[in-house]
Amino acid sequence: MITSALLSSIPNVRHGFGTASELVPEALQELWDLRPNKRQVHGIRAVNIIEPQQPVGDADAFYTATPGIPVSVITADCVPLLLARRDGTQVAAVHAGWRGLYDGIIPAVLEQLGGRGQWVAAVGPTICAPCYEVSEELAEDFARRFTALPREAVLPAYRHLDLRPVAEHQLRQAGVTEIDHVGGCTCCGRAADGELVYRSYRRGDRNSQQHAGLFITKP
Repeated sequence: MITSALLSSIPNVRHGFGTASELVPEALQELWDLRPNKRQVHGIRAVNIIEPQQPVGDADAFYTATPGIPVSVITADCVPLLLARRDGTQVAAVHAGWRGLYDGIIPAVLEQLGGRGQWVAAVGPTICAPCYEVSEELAEDFARRFTALPREAVLPAYRHLDLRPVAEHQLRQAGVTEIDHVGGCTCCGRAADGELVYRSYRRGDRNSQQHAGLFITKP
């Protein structure tokens, strides 16, 4: 299980990012079956979760202020983003692939959450730029979309897109100043013994799934 020191410092919040050997983070296993009934579609819709196994339909971001209910996302090289209010009273999980980032899922979610300046974020295991070659058209679309960032931050090499700086830029623009990047690359990340840490769709694992989630514990 991969964790963030920043999120671990927030009161009443437990969290974790999955790995190939532990898809469901240990911190969430006891409550995993209570997560929302959802279908992720690379959109920007966010849903407030107020009850166990809440049916939400198509959505890619989930938030709750209800103790004991987990919110989670599944990623397969996309950006798994976990958010928590500084006082531990509310949490959110966001699935941010290139489509979601391009369409502005992060600012859309934070606008819905409110409380500007009251949130911290952990960006979890995500495919790195050297592993993420995209079409020239998509690469140029991103460079034109995010002109506030240096081109080399978005595209450090020809046709290689870096999602993390885009996610961090959107977070900071929305008022999130404390951001923790954890977990490394889903495609090439290896443990000390040389074993691959994650499953990766880009690497060829077509059944790839990584889970990320968190929940509020009862005070």
